[in-house]
Amino acid sequence: MNETTTPPPRQGHLVSTTAMLITAGVFIVIAGVLYYVGLSQGRKELATQKVHYEQQIEQGNQTLGAAKADLAKVQNRNYLMRARVDLYRTAVDLDQRNFGIANTRLHEAADSLGQIQKDAGGIDLGGVAKLKDAIESNDFTVAADLEGQRANVLDFAAQLDAIAADAELDVK
Repeated sequence: MNETTTPPPRQGHLVSTTAMLITAGVFIVIAGVLYYVGLSQGRKELATQKVHYEQQIEQGNQTLGAAKADLAKVQNRNYLMRARVDLYRTAVDLDQRNFGIANTRLHEAADSLGQIQKDAGGIDLGGVAKLKDAIESNDFTVAADLEGQRANVLDFAAQLDAIAADAELDVK
């Protein structure tokens, strides 16, 4: 009665290993699907954000362009005003018989007119160029009668006032 029986093969162990491999495979597939879904949603969100940020950049560029145009108008107005001040100070210097200072201020007015940028503020660039050339060609000499020289300076100032009045210089 000593029968030895061999234990049956452990089929439970084989089944559990197979079940574990199938479960691991299912989990890997599920993880892959979830990863892909998350990746596609993230990319869609990034694309939406990219469009939004590109719109903001475009809007910023438009604002920058408008600000640059306004700055050019203000700078041109400043150059016109500096030239105007220099012309009137030239007339005062002539009255005080400071011919050297008057010449310097006259040429400073011409330099200010030369710095005006084109196409900003509706300034008549042809009129500015003619006035600048006229101012540059004028030099003062010591004279007993200053009326002619003073009249030239005041005529230059009147021409500059007309150019400034005709220009579109309304800056917001």
